[in-house]
Amino acid sequence: LRDPDQDLRAMAASDLLDLLKKSSSPFSRDDGERCTAAFVKLLYDAQSHVQNLGMECLGQVVRLIDAEITRATVSSICSEIQQRGKSSESTALSVGLRVMSNRVAEDTEDRVLLGSLATAIVSVLKDTSDLPSDVAVDVFSALSDVLTHAGAQVAMDTDTVNQIQETLLSYIGHSNMGVRRRAIAVLGAFVVHVPGKQSEQALGTIFQRYEACTRPSEKCIMLRVLVTIARQRPERVAKLVPSIVDRELGSMNEDEHEVRVTMLLVFETFVRHCTEPMAPRRDEIYNTAVEALKYDPNYNYDAEDDMDTGSEAGEDFGDEYEDDIYEDEEDDSWDVRLSGVKLLAAIAKSGLYTPSEVVQRIGGVLGTSFKEREDVVRAEVLTTYAAMVTALNDLAADSASEMVNVLQQQAPKVVASSLAAIKSYPRSVETKQLAFAIFARLASVKQDILDSSLSDIAPLVSSALEAEDISGTLQTASNSLVKTNLKLDVLEFLHSLAQRSAISNSAVEFFASAKDGIKRNVTSKTFQVPSASFNAATSLVLLLGRASADVGQFVSWADDMARDAASLTSTDDQGLKRSVYGFIGTVLQQLGDKLGASSVDQLLGALATLTGGVNDSPIVLGAFVQAVSQPTALPAEKVAAVAPSVLQSIEPLFRQNSMAAVTVALDVVKVLADYGADTVAPVSEHMLDNIIAVISRTPESPPASALQAFAAVCPSVSEDSMRSITSEILKLLSTTTVYDGQSALALSEVFQVVGRTFPGLASSWKDTIIDNWTQTHARYAKQRKDSSNEAIQVPFPSTMLTNAAKSINALFAGYYESQGQQWSSELLDTIVRAPPKTTSEIALVCLGLRALGYAAAKGDLARSENLAAQLDAHIQSEHDDVRNEAAAALGKYVGSYPDTFSALFASATTPGSGGAAASSRLQAVKVAVEQIVGVNHDQANAEPMWSQIVAYAQSEQGALPDALAQSLATFAVALPGVFVPALVELISSSTNTNVKAFFITTFRTVLADRHLGTECDAQIKSALIHVLASIDDENVDIRRLSLLALYAVIKSKACLLDDGIIGAIEPALFKQTVINESLVRIINMGPIKKRIDDGLDARRCAFQCVHMLVRMLPGAASDKAVADSVVRGIADDHDIRLLVLQIIHETLSSLAAAYAARLDDIAESVKKVQDTKLPPKAVEQEIEKHHAMLRSSVSVLVAMEPIAKNASSAKFDELLAAVADPSSGELAGYLKELRSKDI
Repeated sequence: LRDPDQDLRAMAASDLLDLLKKSSSPFSRDDGERCTAAFVKLLYDAQSHVQNLGMECLGQVVRLIDAEITRATVSSICSEIQQRGKSSESTALSVGLRVMSNRVAEDTEDRVLLGSLATAIVSVLKDTSDLPSDVAVDVFSALSDVLTHAGAQVAMDTDTVNQIQETLLSYIGHSNMGVRRRAIAVLGAFVVHVPGKQSEQALGTIFQRYEACTRPSEKCIMLRVLVTIARQRPERVAKLVPSIVDRELGSMNEDEHEVRVTMLLVFETFVRHCTEPMAPRRDEIYNTAVEALKYDPNYNYDAEDDMDTGSEAGEDFGDEYEDDIYEDEEDDSWDVRLSGVKLLAAIAKSGLYTPSEVVQRIGGVLGTSFKEREDVVRAEVLTTYAAMVTALNDLAADSASEMVNVLQQQAPKVVASSLAAIKSYPRSVETKQLAFAIFARLASVKQDILDSSLSDIAPLVSSALEAEDISGTLQTASNSLVKTNLKLDVLEFLHSLAQRSAISNSAVEFFASAKDGIKRNVTSKTFQVPSASFNAATSLVLLLGRASADVGQFVSWADDMARDAASLTSTDDQGLKRSVYGFIGTVLQQLGDKLGASSVDQLLGALATLTGGVNDSPIVLGAFVQAVSQPTALPAEKVAAVAPSVLQSIEPLFRQNSMAAVTVALDVVKVLADYGADTVAPVSEHMLDNIIAVISRTPESPPASALQAFAAVCPSVSEDSMRSITSEILKLLSTTTVYDGQSALALSEVFQVVGRTFPGLASSWKDTIIDNWTQTHARYAKQRKDSSNEAIQVPFPSTMLTNAAKSINALFAGYYESQGQQWSSELLDTIVRAPPKTTSEIALVCLGLRALGYAAAKGDLARSENLAAQLDAHIQSEHDDVRNEAAAALGKYVGSYPDTFSALFASATTPGSGGAAASSRLQAVKVAVEQIVGVNHDQANAEPMWSQIVAYAQSEQGALPDALAQSLATFAVALPGVFVPALVELISSSTNTNVKAFFITTFRTVLADRHLGTECDAQIKSALIHVLASIDDENVDIRRLSLLALYAVIKSKACLLDDGIIGAIEPALFKQTVINESLVRIINMGPIKKRIDDGLDARRCAFQCVHMLVRMLPGAASDKAVADSVVRGIADDHDIRLLVLQIIHETLSSLAAAYAARLDDIAESVKKVQDTKLPPKAVEQEIEKHHAMLRSSVSVLVAMEPIAKNASSAKFDELLAAVADPSSGELAGYLKELRSKDI
């Protein structure tokens, strides 16, 4: 590296760089110092290439050297920059500094090291006069990395924080724009990422300087700083928004250009990120945006303030027109108009206006500016309108109906203005592209929204599709909306327009004029254009297939397109191949009876031949499946003619590892089987073997397509063949786990088809199913009997039982269908008639009960008092599995006949009916409620059921079972508008402790549901303030349950807790973190007195809530309340102290100032814990708990140590020194251990 030859230096540096990239072993201290010194020296090299290598080496070496060397290297670079000042060598040094700081931030987790670099970096900016602008920008970038990733660590050093604040405030008015912008960004990062009073002071200083500004340029700088902060941490500036808006709305008419643009940026940022404070002034903000959009003092748009309504259907929209763009190099009013458009876009997305108001107000004013003379502004206007329509199109139909009506009224004007803009600027390809993007999005909102304007759009479509492929220079705003080529946007519009259920006369005329253009472009040489043409043609063919009108004029076009498609089937472009085959499959399915016979034969031949290998089979055969899937326009004889060759071609696919290839082969078998048994009969036996082989690969979860294909082929095979595979296939399917509805239906269809097609096999298949299940249950029973460890639960084979039960039900559904009879439970009634005694009888009864339950859930089970009595009898069985199955079956039976619920509930809650049977009946109640209320949402029956359960709960004096709470929760989840308010009223009005606890538990159960809808969330939010009022209840158990409810809300539904709710519950919550001495009892145990704290559980719940609150909603609770609870918790029970440690780690940076002010109190609490003595003759468990308590107290000291370094607390320093003294024994050991782990 020190060689005089520059080439040798470069090669040495390059070799070292390669080694550094590959190395993972840390350097020794000597090697680290030598390497970094050498790399820094490379930054002075005369050759820029060597300098660049030095920068890269510095970046790579960071992860291999220790923190002290990194810190020294950065300090050295900073010192060199200060010494060299304006020297050209400063540039390489500053880049090296930027690279190192970035790598420390990105490649290491040592935030303490990163934070310590701030002092040296800010000194460069603070102490170096006339720093070159590029060097300053690099240094600011380095400082930004430090603040962004280690703001909390920087906050520990008060002096450095003050220097950073002072330096940044001095640079935001720098004469160089690049430096000024970077300083503004870093000042924003400082306020956002550096916690504590310093950043708050910085924010206050920024706002004060803004208010005191007399020069427009300085005011703009301060406002841009606030914008930077608002974009990242809107809550920090939300309170300032009203005063800024009030102050600045009146100054928008000033002639100062910079002020206009800045204020529009400020309003846009506030609307996007601080929407709520902007709501009262929304109309004024909107008017400001409109005025800005119309601000163009140097140009006259022919005094056209409204949308162009003239139809230019006869005009040519080609590119031979001369541009008529007004140009004025000194005119910068376009910047104001651009900012106005962006503000309108923000308002449209903000929710400040209803969807219909957005269309009427914002859509209307945007439409008047489609002819904007500046390309960049016009692109933004058109893009904003298109984005507005896209966003509104995503709304639910009920909320969007009024909006759609307004949009439909506006659409003709939008089309006319778009065409007028294209006419005014014919060379602007981007304008045409954006116009078609708007048309496509309008067509997606409502199928006929453009019908009245299609005759005006048609000439532009034809012109674009007939022209040479052209593309223009896109503005940034357009990139996400338009394609790389105008034709692609036109074809995308045609594709969207064809996505409709019916075709009007105007649409027929429009597509008739466009169809030839589509065909012309299928042979285009431009990338993606042929593929897009076939996609548009596919959509058009689908529309024609649904049309009731005469579409004869399109048949010859479709025939020609079909021949073109056939000629392109061998293309190497996979995207084009998918589009080609997609068109072939669609045109055969929709128009197969109208195409020429030769075209149909040619296309079917292409689909019946696999020439591209396994990878192409899903594309080709997928098109075949679409073409022949019924209903189809293809003549059945045409399908039958190609079926043998297709079936032969798919044979090799069953042996492939590609699941896509196997799936499409199964789909082919399935659709061909729909044409009758004769279609697949010649190969049915072989196909059945292939299908079974597919199922055997994944018997636990076979693909639905395999099960469907099996069911489809069954009618084509002989009964002997089916008999021969009975054992194998049933053994495979007995272990199947169904994860989705489609597979469940397919599995049932297999057995139903067998029962329907081969009724003679129903009995043998039934016996095999029962034998397989009985053997499975026998193995389970043996494992459970042989298990010597009661803690190890042998899982009940529920999946196998499910398969067996559903299989028998489906099998006999098919059997009874073949006999022309209704499904009957006769067989199952027989199975469950007698109480089981042996293991095999238990297995059989469980099977019968599970099958009856499924039949009841489907509504197939006839009303029968005898059957209900049998089910209830099994609920009293001595066998747990039988009771569980009986409870589920009885619950589903009652769910089918809600009028029987009252009797079931009465039997479940009869006084004296305790024990296992009563628990099982309550489980049946829960299942019935889930069926009637949860599944069927039967409000008429739900209300009397609710009243019956509530009346029972209110009449009971003892504890109530959880099963009832779970049942009531189902009511609230399924019908929240009715039952959440009712539940809240019960909680508020209950005076009995057990009853109130029961209803709070019900509310907690509602919160635990992971699939709550928006209506339920809204009801819960309105109820929270009333439910959580019980946190301050006089009964400690009620307080504990209410705190658990609060914990559940914070953890899973934090979005429901607004400032009002948190403010209301905060005093009661933190009150529960205080030890209530009235709940403390002293029990004499001989010579030992034991302290019993009956409030400990509730207090622990309170600290859990505080921890979750600071974690999920930082800043929501007051700093003082959190800090006070921490001080109290340190001296509390060991489990609470562990929670306090988690709270400290979550809030260490954000509450640094609050903790610093309470260090004396924290020290006293820790000292109190450490002074606790073990009782005489302590047992091992007490000794272990005592050691854990001491260790956790030291953990608190280590956690607070960084704050103590920058605060003044003699008590804390004294205690820490005492703990560190070796004479403190195990405390010193804990301190050393925890410091090494950086706890």
